Amino acid sequence: MRKFFLLILVSVLSIIPFKVNAQDDFVLISEETKYYKTITYSKYDSQKLSALNNSVTVEITEKEYNEADVNNTKSNPTVSETTYKRMTSYILTNGSYYRYKNVLSWKNMPAVRSYDIIGIGFLQSVKVHNNTTYFEQYYCYNGGSCYTTSTNYPQIFVSGAGTSFKLPTGDLNTLKQTFYFDVEKNTSSTIITQKAYSDYAHATSSISLANSKKYSVIQSGGIVLDTSVSSYYDSIAEAVATWTGSW
Repeated sequence: MRKFFLLILVSVLSIIPFKVNAQDDFVLISEETKYYKTITYSKYDSQKLSALNNSVTVEITEKEYNEADVNNTKSNPTVSETTYKRMTSYILTNGSYYRYKNVLSWKNMPAVRSYDIIGIGFLQSVKVHNNTTYFEQYYCYNGGSCYTTSTNYPQIFVSGAGTSFKLPTGDLNTLKQTFYFDVEKNTSSTIITQKAYSDYAHATSSISLANSKKYSVIQSGGIVLDTSVSSYYDSIAEAVATWTGSW
């Protein structure tokens, strides 16, 4: 009888479809990581800096990023918050297509949780395969519960793609966004260079979904905000993954 049930189990398992992770087929061939510190000033002090924005972002070293004390980021009374984040740009391949990926991780959680933008610019020798992008936001609460969401509002442009999404609220200790897409050739010529210009724009003031879509992603320019919404976001230098070869 036991042998009979084992045979039934094997037969059932043989016909059950198993989900295969498509990302496992891709091999990493290029990456670049950058680290950032964003200082957001009070309304009064920001008038001394710029009439358009109340935050300043600087690129820092990995050492400074790792050693940053995120529990003591308000020593200056004119500073409303200091946040640290890390962005990595990737180029991967599975032999048929190339994948451009942008991963943004927060060291400490931002106070403003509105609609942020993540994007990747690319050379015009390629285009987004099947006009399809992928987005994933992973976050954990201090209580230990973790979640993954995919709600986003993508846009594809001639030399880039991006998406708007809502940051989760609550007392978080982990926050990470991943945005990627596959590319295909957009030329009959041999491609000898590929670049993935990864970029991110964090809303330092509350903004509507409709207004968060007022941007373009333009090659090495990364996320280019419409002037009507530029004061709502910080600005960081792109992380650029570069590939050279023959395709």
